[in-house]
Amino acid sequence: MSSAIPTDLRWGGGLIGLTVGLALYGVSACQYLLYVPTFRNDKRLLKSVVFFVFALDTLNTITLTSFYCRSLIFCRWNTSYTCTLEMPWDLSSALGTSFTTAFFVQCFYAHRVWIIGNRNKFLTGAVLIAALVQFGFGVALLGAVCHSELINTLFVSPFSPVNALGSAICDAIITTSIYFYLRSSRAGLLWKDNYIQKLNFVFVRMGVLTCLGALAMTILYYYDQKSGSNLTTAPGAILGKTYANSMLAVLNARKGIRDRQQAQALPLEVPTLPSIH
Repeated sequence: MSSAIPTDLRWGGGLIGLTVGLALYGVSACQYLLYVPTFRNDKRLLKSVVFFVFALDTLNTITLTSFYCRSLIFCRWNTSYTCTLEMPWDLSSALGTSFTTAFFVQCFYAHRVWIIGNRNKFLTGAVLIAALVQFGFGVALLGAVCHSELINTLFVSPFSPVNALGSAICDAIITTSIYFYLRSSRAGLLWKDNYIQKLNFVFVRMGVLTCLGALAMTILYYYDQKSGSNLTTAPGAILGKTYANSMLAVLNARKGIRDRQQAQALPLEVPTLPSIH
């Protein structure tokens, strides 16, 4: 069915997503270059996770760019099986790196929920379960696509919306719980112009962005079943990069807080926050 759809309609949304994704990757690269020299004293495990997430984001960018260059340029007027129906290796790689990036970032946030929430097992467990669900169905989707070797499987498999919905639920739990624990009334600080407000704002903003991206994937999946226009490719090209940016933005937000503390020479007594790195 999808092979009969014009190329511009079939992959137009994905091209828009790739364009936005390239801009987001540039932001991620700047964030990573800021993180490396600024937080040399972070734990080795955390620095390894940050490097791995950035490497996954880089691989995702390369493979997505490769896929769209071939599909929209080299295969523009080619109706062969390889160009229209076969699942290409680079799109499979982009899919795998996207949900793997999401999983590692969600585990990173699960640890933050554990720290900020005073070791709340229920909330941390809920985040980890939702992250495992999205990762498990992501692996199942990738397996189904590789088994069928058909690109259309990516858009008709029932694993796709469950993977996206799992991400949305996980992000919603993370955002809500962090907002709850960092809101001013619990922190015991004035809400106006304090450090916790700024940190909370970064957490919530990035959590909302990733949650909306995952929800868009879920909703557009069902629209695609009727139109066949593959609109899920638009948020699909962006989602992994929003996760990478989210983690780097939260880690780098500590720089402004730390600089202001040093400038004012006033210690900030907030339980569990010093151990956030």
